[in-house]
Amino acid sequence: MVSVQERSGIALAVGATALVGGSVAASDLVSTYPVLGGQGLRYLAAALLLLAWVRVRRIALPRPTAREWGWLAALGAVGMAGCSVLMIEATRVGDPGSVGVVIGAAPLVIVLVGSVTARRRPSGRLVLAALVVTAGAGIAQLGSGGGAVDPLAVVLSLGALAGAVGMTVLAAPVLPRLGTLAATVYSCGLAGVMLLVAGAGVTAVTGADLVRMPTPTEFGALVYLAVMVTAVVCVAWFAAMDRLGAARTGLFNGVIPVAGLVAVTLAGVGQVTAPQAAGALAVLAGVVLGLTAGRTAQPVAGVGMADRAPENASRRA
Repeated sequence: MVSVQERSGIALAVGATALVGGSVAASDLVSTYPVLGGQGLRYLAAALLLLAWVRVRRIALPRPTAREWGWLAALGAVGMAGCSVLMIEATRVGDPGSVGVVIGAAPLVIVLVGSVTARRRPSGRLVLAALVVTAGAGIAQLGSGGGAVDPLAVVLSLGALAGAVGMTVLAAPVLPRLGTLAATVYSCGLAGVMLLVAGAGVTAVTGADLVRMPTPTEFGALVYLAVMVTAVVCVAWFAAMDRLGAARTGLFNGVIPVAGLVAVTLAGVGQVTAPQAAGALAVLAGVVLGLTAGRTAQPVAGVGMADRAPENASRRA
């Protein structure tokens, strides 16, 4: 039977993936804006927004240790900055549907990476669930009838896939002590600084703009990405990990491309085909199967956060 804690974790994970899946349109609207500078502002704005909220609520954020700063820097570089930049670049040169197929493999990679780091065999049911979710996400995207796959888009998509996996795997070691809010504020802030520094370097070499005055449409899209797709999604995703564990939460990555299809349909710019509907049902079946795998199958860095972090961030907050 699903507990109250698990139900809230499911709701948080579904909400987070729905927002990420629905961000395709917003990302497309900023495709001509300077990528490094724009994404740097996005993450810094998210960090400052959350920090202001923390100060208003008078919540004391724990200070990271030197080791935790290392994990947070990796999380910011790989799971946030790298993933977002590579995703935008991949959709610039390739079909978004094809990119989604690659990203849809995140659940399977999370399970396998977690098993290797924990030095133990993953639950057979959890592996099967990850395979079903990955296949469903791929079917849903291939059913969109996208164009031929660009080799460069595949390479960039694989990098974005690594970032999506890193968002879960690299957060696991710091969440039990730092908590959801602190991990989000620190990692978003680091991601923003990294992107702006990298952008400044590119500007010095090429003379390209680091940032520029956005159009009203670009400004609205950047605000949406900063507030909803960064601040809200990160807090919700890390809180879901705290309740469900990293491996089971990772299954919900398969919902992202399906949510993107739903967003396209609601926006009136596309129609859901039979293969897409079948893929969506497969994703749902895989997630349900994975959630029944039990807390013992949470093999990321040897940490099962739903079991080992009773004083989690959301409760402290």
